[in-house]
Amino acid sequence: MKLFESLTKIPRRIIFLTIAFAVAIPLIIPIGIPVNVMPQSKKLFDAVEDLTSDSKPVLISCDFDPQSLPELYPMLLAVMRQCFSKNVKVILMALWPQGTGMVEMGLEELSQEFEKEYGVDYVFLGYKFGVAAVLLGMGENIRGVFPVDYYGNPLDSLRLMGSTRNYNDISLIVTLSTGDPGWRQWLLFAQSRYGARLGVGVTAVSAADVYPYVETDQVTGLLAGMKGASEYETLVQRKGYAEGIFRASQGMDAQSLGHLLIMIFIILGNVGYFYTRRKK
Repeated sequence: MKLFESLTKIPRRIIFLTIAFAVAIPLIIPIGIPVNVMPQSKKLFDAVEDLTSDSKPVLISCDFDPQSLPELYPMLLAVMRQCFSKNVKVILMALWPQGTGMVEMGLEELSQEFEKEYGVDYVFLGYKFGVAAVLLGMGENIRGVFPVDYYGNPLDSLRLMGSTRNYNDISLIVTLSTGDPGWRQWLLFAQSRYGARLGVGVTAVSAADVYPYVETDQVTGLLAGMKGASEYETLVQRKGYAEGIFRASQGMDAQSLGHLLIMIFIILGNVGYFYTRRKK
């Protein structure tokens, strides 16, 4: 009897401390809880996987700020790791001014893993104001919108951009979007107007809005929140494109363990409550 009564009176400090440790430990020591890869994530991965070193470049647009970094930044690293491992050329840009910082941080981190030459293997166009004008202008001539790259180099001086004029010269566009401007504008101006292939990565709260376009094949694959990022990291790791610690996978471990403990505490509390109620 006393045991069941104690289940209804577990101190809140014990509960909070237990959950805090459950969330913190996976962030320090990766657990590696198995990840179930959804078809939408696999579809985007396969779209990049089908490319070769002779394919047209992939355009990645970082349309997010530091507030969405836990969900979208791991997507950026995972997609770039796959491209760099396959020697697929990458063009980077941003529709958010804060996105330029995310790109530079990612390039700095990946420079320790891959020896890639700027202007040959990848190019960073930077940020330009005026979403509709930028995306429509790029459909005609990228140089009309970005005469120079983020670092002030004329595009004609960069070997990668020599044969890249507009969306017809890009294999796949991947937008990592946290709101507006973001995937909706890419879908409207690049995919619907010019027929560009579009992959999307969004925060979990926005994923439901994108699913209909995946079903109609207007969007080539979707990464939904931290779960989608961890799925892509898992696929990249399975292929041997990268080793080590993956942020989204660690985050999902922490979430899963935290949710599991919360469920256990709820069950214990209810068991104690119904038992003591029955005895009374």
